[in-house]
Amino acid sequence: RCYTCVRKCPAKAIKVEDGQAKVVAERCIACGSCIKVCRQEAKAIRDSIAGVKNLFWDSQNIIACLAPSFPAAFPQAKPGQIITAVRNLGFTEVMEVAFGADLVGKAHARLAKRNGSKLYISSPCPALILYIKKYFPSLVGNLAPIVSPMVAMGRVMKGRLRRGAEVVFIGPYIAKKEEIEDPEVAGDVDAVLTFVELDRMFQEAGLILEKLPESDI
Repeated sequence: RCYTCVRKCPAKAIKVEDGQAKVVAERCIACGSCIKVCRQEAKAIRDSIAGVKNLFWDSQNIIACLAPSFPAAFPQAKPGQIITAVRNLGFTEVMEVAFGADLVGKAHARLAKRNGSKLYISSPCPALILYIKKYFPSLVGNLAPIVSPMVAMGRVMKGRLRRGAEVVFIGPYIAKKEEIEDPEVAGDVDAVLTFVELDRMFQEAGLILEKLPESDI
């Protein structure tokens, strides 16, 4: 009954019924603020670990796409050691989503060249995009019609470079779990893991990052 999540939710997407806080799905923007401020740890992020483990059983080619911030998530280890650990979990390849960001940057440059006088809103954060779509529909027409680096990476991997592969995005964004369920991009990325979930997988597998050899992406 502390109501901290109600006060801190930027989308006013939490209601209290019979003393219990509940998320109103149609208002939620999947930002994770309620989880961050909940002192009782009564809320949790949807767990994707089991789904990713099932991919290991069902697919021969599973690509891990790491957000560029991955070295900051595991400061005790070198980037090459983190990559080795990800491969040891069962991923056949490890890619960095910075490549997807390059693709998106070029797409924005082309868009600006074609429509230089129009004001566009652009962000890789799905929480911000959801906020605009749900609460400022008059601005939807100003959203740049370009997918996020994660989706761009998934499309290139599955459509051109690694046909038939399964793509798992790994990064800090909770809202990415919601993004891949958008009908407009469904199937481009098969699963999303947060860095917290990745760390749990490392621990379950008994991997000590700083003791592993380094490898390149």
